[in-house]
Amino acid sequence: YPLSTLLVFDSSRNAIPVAWVITSSLTGQDIHKWVGSLAERLRTKDSRWRLNAFLVDDPSFGFSAIREAFQCRVLLCVWHVRRAWIRSLLKTSCNIDVQREMFKHLGWILYSSRSVPNAMDAVQEFMEVFVDQSAFMDYFKSQWSPYIESWVSCIRSLPVAGPEPHAAIESYHRRLKYKLFNDQYANFWPRIDWLIHTLTTEFHSLYWLDQYTVETGYFSNLRDESFSTNAWYQALHIPDIDVILDEQNLQVAKVISQTDRNLAYTIWNPGSEFSLCDCHWSNLGNLCKHVIKVAMMCKNRQVARPLLAAQIYRQTLLSLLHNPPDDPVVLDHAILCTTRLQQDVKGWEDLSNSGLLQQLPPELNSQMADNTLLFARSH
Repeated sequence: YPLSTLLVFDSSRNAIPVAWVITSSLTGQDIHKWVGSLAERLRTKDSRWRLNAFLVDDPSFGFSAIREAFQCRVLLCVWHVRRAWIRSLLKTSCNIDVQREMFKHLGWILYSSRSVPNAMDAVQEFMEVFVDQSAFMDYFKSQWSPYIESWVSCIRSLPVAGPEPHAAIESYHRRLKYKLFNDQYANFWPRIDWLIHTLTTEFHSLYWLDQYTVETGYFSNLRDESFSTNAWYQALHIPDIDVILDEQNLQVAKVISQTDRNLAYTIWNPGSEFSLCDCHWSNLGNLCKHVIKVAMMCKNRQVARPLLAAQIYRQTLLSLLHNPPDDPVVLDHAILCTTRLQQDVKGWEDLSNSGLLQQLPPELNSQMADNTLLFARSH
């Protein structure tokens, strides 16, 4: 039975599990059976609590059911797609230059950012360019080709979450697998009762103890430091001066090691969702702090092109404005929303260009972080 987790993000950008969902199949269409009950349970606990956004990591989920239950934005999370692709590339190709180029092309496929008629044509072009990488191509054709079109379609219709929640999700996912797939429990893996017991007692207790320690200061020597060391949190502690970014040539960037000042890590394709770093952590297929730090600086300095996800979403909104649907009610609402968004973006650009755009205050950032839910499958 597939296991999925409902996560919330706290003010320190950590992912905290608040519910687990065990279903009889991987399809997301069954979400309507429990999402309404979940929303009602939340309102019963606190009627004032409102959700900022709901992230999902499967194109088959019933997005309309989520919107109806929570009355909030729905965003798509592509963390596990990126992770699966890079891990397979690392296993099947030893050449870092080939890995880098293939990873970049995979990003173009997922976000349809090339002038190719459809997703499958982009896949075909990708396979022709890298025809000699047979091991990865066999994996890609069997595991991903049947689902590429649904992913691309979903990305064209939903905004995509950035790297900030991805780092938190990765940290949670790693901790979950370490707990569940410990070899000493191998005899119990087929048993659902063992899974439920482990999640609701041992695993959940880790999060309860961490929160209790933070709030009271008791048992601080027992606290698991991994709860506050996801890649995003680590990236915040890298000084800007340790990032070497050539604004005239954004092919690569460098980040000086925080432990060995004579060592610098190289980040290819900086600022993109499909960046790669040559550090040990990234070479294991993980999202590293160096990639995130460089992405932060590219965004703050406005020296890189917008993220692929932002480009696609902007194109979708503009297309909707110029090619509105037939239904007059949908038409009016779509034009209103698109026009408002264009005005907001123009206002933000003017403020940013004039140097008047300020960061959100910490308390507002915390509120936004706390009021976000992610429904993530475990792989």
